[in-house]
Amino acid sequence: MIRRFAVVAALAAYLLLGLSQVLSQDQLTLTVSEPEFSRRASPFGFEEWVAQGILINEGDTAAVDINLSGEVRDADGEAIGFAFGVLVDACGLGAPPDRPLEPGDSSRYLLTIELDDEEFVPAALDIDVTATSIPAAPVNPFLTYADITTVYQGDVARVEWTRRGELRFATGCESDLYTTWQWYTVDTETGEASAIDLPYPDVYTPEILDRLALETPQEIRNARIAFHPDSRRFVFQDRINTALTAEPDGTFQRLLWDALSRYSLAGYLWLPEERYLAYYFGAFGDPVIYYTGSIAGQKISVAPPEVIPSLIVPGSTPDGGRVVIAREVDGVVGYDLASTTGGAVIRLFEGSAPGNNYPAPVYAPAPDGGVDIFVIRDIDGQARLQCYDLRAETLNSLTVLPLRLAPDESGWSAISPDGRLLALAAEGRHGGLWLIDLTQYAACTR
Repeated sequence: MIRRFAVVAALAAYLLLGLSQVLSQDQLTLTVSEPEFSRRASPFGFEEWVAQGILINEGDTAAVDINLSGEVRDADGEAIGFAFGVLVDACGLGAPPDRPLEPGDSSRYLLTIELDDEEFVPAALDIDVTATSIPAAPVNPFLTYADITTVYQGDVARVEWTRRGELRFATGCESDLYTTWQWYTVDTETGEASAIDLPYPDVYTPEILDRLALETPQEIRNARIAFHPDSRRFVFQDRINTALTAEPDGTFQRLLWDALSRYSLAGYLWLPEERYLAYYFGAFGDPVIYYTGSIAGQKISVAPPEVIPSLIVPGSTPDGGRVVIAREVDGVVGYDLASTTGGAVIRLFEGSAPGNNYPAPVYAPAPDGGVDIFVIRDIDGQARLQCYDLRAETLNSLTVLPLRLAPDESGWSAISPDGRLLALAAEGRHGGLWLIDLTQYAACTR
């Protein structure tokens, strides 16, 4: 049985800096952490000062249209400029102003600083917050997550199991370079997370990047270099989105697919024996195309433009030969099991499908020789874990989930090699990592 242990790293770090109340009206109380100052490259290419921290809603109502501003002072207390900003995600992108910050929720903030003289150095900032109070969303008192272990609360960028059963995850902005993330390993017996060093080689050296023909920061970021947890090789795309794999030093490159310049690579799903699924979509609501292959450079599926598009990120069989997809046929949405080589398609069950930001289905061979397909769907506004027994052709609801994704936020899941534990991860305002012991449910017994 998994015992409970939660790591609330990001928020705890800011709380150590102290909080100051900045807005309190009626039942709306917003507080901010002391800002941290840093310099960064602006979208226009020049260096600028910014202030970052955490804002918490400690009131009884939700808040929208949140804006932050304030006077900037130097170490002597003299006014030297002005700052203005909004709530942002882990990647520094502004949140939609109409997205409510519910009671008890927190979010990052970022203010851009305009100094009266470029030689000035900011040391203090008196932040003022303006916001509109709206009624809080109703809370269902019957929803509990007693069967789920919270490992981490905050933005998770990657979650993966090794073949030896080690669970690793990384925190930060999902689209950033993997070397910038903070990596952790998880004791799956206790749920305790421990920080670790970068588990993969750093390939962002001038020599290796030259071999990969990646030059600009945009090309390097767009390459989406990622190591399979069980391989020494990595997968990436070049400046025109050609899919390749390579050795850690950038040599022995293997071409999988080209002619993908019109498609946006969104991520990877790791499969056993150094196989993987790569998936592509441009924005929330777009159809998803994909391919399966191996890190060694072997093709398994047909080319991405030739597969059957899916409404969701597909979940693959361990060998990459079939995928669980969602699509609409004759006006009816349902989940299908489709060949990745252009073969047969079998309708599994009918039912609504979430967006392409939800975790992919998990195809898991069962101990009794059957197959369980774990799917995460939105049922009546609540994320739920369900299991489809392929042999019995039955869909079973297992539990409600603490997954709350906005359209611009994503979630992922990964099953342990022995099929007992499901790791659920998410980025965004309600991001985190959770462990689900699949052996506790009567249906789809593991």
